[in-house]
Amino acid sequence: MHRVSLIENEEQVTEFRIEEGQTIFDAIQDQGLTLPHGCLSGSCGSCRIQIIEGSDNLQRPGIIEENTIEAIAPEHTEVAQGHIRLACRAKVTGDIKFSILK
Repeated sequence: MHRVSLIENEEQVTEFRIEEGQTIFDAIQDQGLTLPHGCLSGSCGSCRIQIIEGSDNLQRPGIIEENTIEAIAPEHTEVAQGHIRLACRAKVTGDIKFSILK
């Protein structure tokens, strides 16, 4: 189990545990929380999040996630660095901190 911290309003933190390989979206839903979402397949980008710490603790994005992130934020330099991910596709391999992108 890994620790995930959701940072809201730069102060408020919601922490929970997540199983190895579980998506961030599913783990949040298991906690009774809801993220913005649309397709839940990685195509719409509604569930985009910003990884604040632990971007190396996520499985590498697949082609669908990479293409969607490039389409929704082509000018964003953090895309290449792995700081923007899709919660419905990002699978955890270690502790992370993230915030919801609006």
